[in-house]
Amino acid sequence: MRLTDALALDDRALVAFVGAGGKKTAMGQLAAEGAREGVDVGFTTTTAMPPPPDLPLTLTVRDGYPYVISDHDPPLAFAREWVANPERVAEKVRGFDPEFLRSVYYSGVFDRLLVKADGARRREFKAPGEDEPVIPNAATHVVPVASVAAVGEPLTTDAVHRPERVAALTGLDVGDPITAEAVGEVLAHSEGGRRNAPSSAFVVPLVNKADTAELRATARDVLDHAMAQTERFSRGVVTSFETGVCEPVGTAMREASD
Repeated sequence: MRLTDALALDDRALVAFVGAGGKKTAMGQLAAEGAREGVDVGFTTTTAMPPPPDLPLTLTVRDGYPYVISDHDPPLAFAREWVANPERVAEKVRGFDPEFLRSVYYSGVFDRLLVKADGARRREFKAPGEDEPVIPNAATHVVPVASVAAVGEPLTTDAVHRPERVAALTGLDVGDPITAEAVGEVLAHSEGGRRNAPSSAFVVPLVNKADTAELRATARDVLDHAMAQTERFSRGVVTSFETGVCEPVGTAMREASD
């Protein structure tokens, strides 16, 4: 199944990705699917990111105000500026404030606007800090992401961004083995995967790196636990972009409500 269909995206959508373990890969998959179906897709961030390797990149600052200007047809990535001397990657670009991305979305420049709304320092799992995620209020969909590879690993910075925040949300201690239930709890928590999600947005958790049958079963356990915690989730997605797995879990999405 296409990721577009698994997330139940309409022809017009602003999709914010949060969490860890596959945000940019999922965004790249949606961009590729959009290109094949003739949907104009934009790829950007409200924080910072390495530029996606498979898309042309446009820097869009003019006279202090950003504009989406490109010689390329979508799909394309756009950002505000290069980040000087990034600490963790060779190249990084800085994105835009949420209000500007709202104006880009409503301008119709893109049919689907994909937004990386936080960072995870290349970890498999995370809980958000106090100043994140930075999600545009116009987001139609929010996708909290976690990697099933975190399950069974110790709750430390080796696999987790902000393990102390995960501990606070789950009752685990730093250093404890991470359980499928703990990952599901963080994805569903109002201070975890649902943090700052607009009340009108569909929120669809995605568990990535389910590269084997055993890992797919564990990923389904994560999502079953997450969906039992909140009415905001009526569907989740199990993925392995390495092996081509894209499996929806749960019923069709309904109106988000708490």
